[in-house]
Amino acid sequence: MDINAFFLRCRFWLKDFFKGSPIRNPYKEIKYIQENSFEKGLPIRQQHLRQLLDFAAKNTQFYKGFEGKPLTDFPVMNKNSLLEHFNEIAVEKEKIPGQVGDIHIQTTSGSTGTPFKIPQDTLKRQRRIAELKYFGAIAGFKTHEKLIHLRTWNRWQQKTAKQIKTENIIPFDIARMADEDLKRLCELIISSKAVCLRGYASSLGKLAEYANGKGYKFPRLKLAIAGAEALQDDTRALFKKVMHADIQSQYANEECGIMAQERVPTKESDNPMYWNHAGYFFEILKFDSDEPAEYGEIGRIVITDLHNYAFPLIRYDNGDTAMQLPPDEHSNGYPIIGKLYGRRFDLTYSTAGVAIFPLTYGRILKHFDNIAQWQFVQNSKKEYTLNLIMRGDDSNLPSIINQLKEYLGSDADIKISKVEDIPVLASGKRKPVVNNWKKN
Repeated sequence: MDINAFFLRCRFWLKDFFKGSPIRNPYKEIKYIQENSFEKGLPIRQQHLRQLLDFAAKNTQFYKGFEGKPLTDFPVMNKNSLLEHFNEIAVEKEKIPGQVGDIHIQTTSGSTGTPFKIPQDTLKRQRRIAELKYFGAIAGFKTHEKLIHLRTWNRWQQKTAKQIKTENIIPFDIARMADEDLKRLCELIISSKAVCLRGYASSLGKLAEYANGKGYKFPRLKLAIAGAEALQDDTRALFKKVMHADIQSQYANEECGIMAQERVPTKESDNPMYWNHAGYFFEILKFDSDEPAEYGEIGRIVITDLHNYAFPLIRYDNGDTAMQLPPDEHSNGYPIIGKLYGRRFDLTYSTAGVAIFPLTYGRILKHFDNIAQWQFVQNSKKEYTLNLIMRGDDSNLPSIINQLKEYLGSDADIKISKVEDIPVLASGKRKPVVNNWKKN
């Protein structure tokens, strides 16, 4: 047993108890909704939804006149429309239920080209903490065990020494991921006796690539939680092989929180993701209308956050796409995410106009040992570029093109460009798939 983690965990929940259980109560509700049937959770979710919609209608200029109307009557919003009507949607502090002190401003990275600052109230912030604890627990991570958080830590986000000690979280800046940085990270994982890593899938992949063959042993590490990017099959397999730890994919964003997560993966690929129905109402809508997409059809993810009263996020199209499937035996009657496609702007298409699942490229390229890193770009309807960082012989490039054409079409014009580096975004995310042609 980790005595320090046990002590910190007990102290946290004891302090929470004496404050009236602002974290424990939402934690218990999340657990109840996520682990019970759709029928049992629905009345609670409907009550939260109705309260949010009526609050927005009464307390914001933008939603004035929507009181009593169903969710489907509210407009679908994106980042640009939310920014355009920001002052009409933001709620005055005095009107927010349960607000203590100043409203928190959550800043997104702007990796889609649209930086976004969203107000979050006290109860929403407490809910996010409860979500982190619940979804960490079902992944196999006990709260307050030693965790290293990989991200770009700027001066607005950096943790204080007190936070590092009380939360037992070590921030590690991934703005640079050169060999010396990866060596330092490996040594930190060992010396700190870290149990869990949290970070972008590409950062965890880079770590596993560096550690491979270096002889490092990570005896305490048991889990990594990968978010913000698609977890490629080869990254999952390499991480498990080299780090001897499980790795699970989580779907989250800065403006909302944790929206979906794998459970214990049963396969190396195509593991379903399960929605966080306790925190949000989700819709999957068609690309060309606000009608619901069918099961098995790629659609836009549209989110209604049930718990942010400082800035009601109602029918928020965050730019991501997914294919939803009917409930499975583990989802308690809720639909599941069959495939998470990521950003609509980076969805690529065959020459016949069929959307290609982004992990398709990784599942082809992972079999070629001379490829150190790749990025696939669509430039026009039939023109594509595959950027490759190569190691060794390149005689298999024609085979790669032929395999890609099986999905893209025999008339696809695929150029291979050997590059020295594939840059990351300012956020630290890496885009393996880019569409420079079709912007939905």
